[in-house]
Amino acid sequence: MNENFFPIMLSLQCAVLSALLNIPWGIFWGWFLARTQFRGKALLQAFLFTPLVLPPVLTGYFLVVIFSKNSFLGKLLFDWFQLRFVLDWKGAVLASTVVSSPFMIQMVKESIGNVDQRLEMAARSLGVSRLKVFWTVTIPLAWQGIVAGFFLAFARSIGEFGATIMVAGNIPEKTQTIPSAIYNRFYLGQESGIFVLVFAAIIFSYAGLLISYKCQQTGRHEDRI
Repeated sequence: MNENFFPIMLSLQCAVLSALLNIPWGIFWGWFLARTQFRGKALLQAFLFTPLVLPPVLTGYFLVVIFSKNSFLGKLLFDWFQLRFVLDWKGAVLASTVVSSPFMIQMVKESIGNVDQRLEMAARSLGVSRLKVFWTVTIPLAWQGIVAGFFLAFARSIGEFGATIMVAGNIPEKTQTIPSAIYNRFYLGQESGIFVLVFAAIIFSYAGLLISYKCQQTGRHEDRI
């Protein structure tokens, strides 16, 4: 049981952190896609949703190229902030954040798209700034989508494997998450304890999906009212 504690806790940590990091990213792009019209919007949206269709291993490869210590950005982050992602648990967070980001963006986009713009216009007509309208009108009315996106991103991050193993690797007691631990033990014939990992992955993923769907249903019910 003790050998399962680390991958379970690391997976939970990575899933929570990646979902939190996706909140500002998802809110910005969700609002931008819901409230703006411009030429090339389809190209931008396709780019933001590319992690949905790219093989996760390829996503991980691109992240390694961009954030390795030999790259410009990776060297900059390491020299200035001592941040490293490749073969580090923070790489698992980065990979999970990128792979799960489309789910957050889509949830926020739909939720903000359902906010009645007449309410925003009414607030603006009273002299309220656009930024204040965003935080005091739009976001409170779209909170279900943000929470739903958070838990959907959390659920996706729990099961992330391909991009994570490319960036963070599969180092026991250091970067090994639930999926990589299951993979490692299965192919090494060390199947004792796999059931615990499988059960934990199913429970956490199902819980995230369930809460996300409940938030979406609550939002739709309030829209009808």
